[in-house]
Amino acid sequence: MTSIAGAWASVPEAWGSVLDVVRQPVWAVDAEHTVRYANPAAAETTGHTRPSDLLGRDGRPTATPTTHTAPGAPEPAPAGLDAPERGTGLLSRADGSLLQVAWTRVPLPQADGDVALYIFQPLAEPDPVGSAPQDPRAPLRLIAHRQAERERRYAEILQYEAQERMVRALLGLHMARQSLGAIPSPGADLLHDAVRDAEEALAGVREVTDALCPGALRAGGLSAAFAALARRHPGRLSVSGTLSGRLPRLIETQAYLLVAEAVERAVEHGAAARVHVTADRGPDLLLTIVDDGAPPVTTADQAALSALTERAVSLDGTLTVSHTSGTGTTLTATVPLRPADGP
Repeated sequence: MTSIAGAWASVPEAWGSVLDVVRQPVWAVDAEHTVRYANPAAAETTGHTRPSDLLGRDGRPTATPTTHTAPGAPEPAPAGLDAPERGTGLLSRADGSLLQVAWTRVPLPQADGDVALYIFQPLAEPDPVGSAPQDPRAPLRLIAHRQAERERRYAEILQYEAQERMVRALLGLHMARQSLGAIPSPGADLLHDAVRDAEEALAGVREVTDALCPGALRAGGLSAAFAALARRHPGRLSVSGTLSGRLPRLIETQAYLLVAEAVERAVEHGAAARVHVTADRGPDLLLTIVDDGAPPVTTADQAALSALTERAVSLDGTLTVSHTSGTGTTLTATVPLRPADGP
């Protein structure tokens, strides 16, 4: 029987390259259900600063009295011998609030049931009233809403179905490669290539998911999504503002994509070394993106700005662009928040 100490030693070493970069929350528990490993997404989703903050906690989700099934969420299923177990439950955030999740519990290979992974899917909160446009005189807003809902649904399927299966396959491939040992062999070479190809495919799934609708946005709203965006550009992107709480899905999705695409334009086309995003919520949602890069004068810049303007207009908003020599470019998007658009 594999010792529990040996199994735990192998988790961060052998699978850290897989689990640390997975965008959905994952942690591993021992036979006593104690969390012994957590990935960065688990810390981010539960509001902790570091994954190590979760170690030593009871890793079992609290049962919920009712079942909530979101698009792409796994249906609860009974556990079988060494088979994944699925269900829904609640996780406690650092601030004491509760997060509803769908979970999959996977026994780790060669651990004899002593070690298991919990893979979580945060379940989306009900959309605030008024997010779906009812005004037939607002066709652009209606089209944008439908597009945002499609993209959100596709992102959920990619993240919580395709990515989960790929993670489980990668774990099995890693264990198979470890079981062959360090002696070179044709089988080991084939497994090495399979692991590499699977990791590249997983990275592609994450990239597409983020482009459609990142998990941080679905779980925590614009503030969480902007913070996650800043973490992907360390030292280059900073975020501030008074934005708090949730907005309708239409506004959250389009506003996030507007900011993400504006940052991409500044970094890739403007060669900006610093970008700062300010998000303020008042009668209107005010988004300001300031960069120290080159002026937006190329064809690619103009196309990007045209797409950003269309996103703002689809929300009945406006986008203004200004550039000051020696200072940089400022994009300001103003999106009206109707009374029905409140949380």
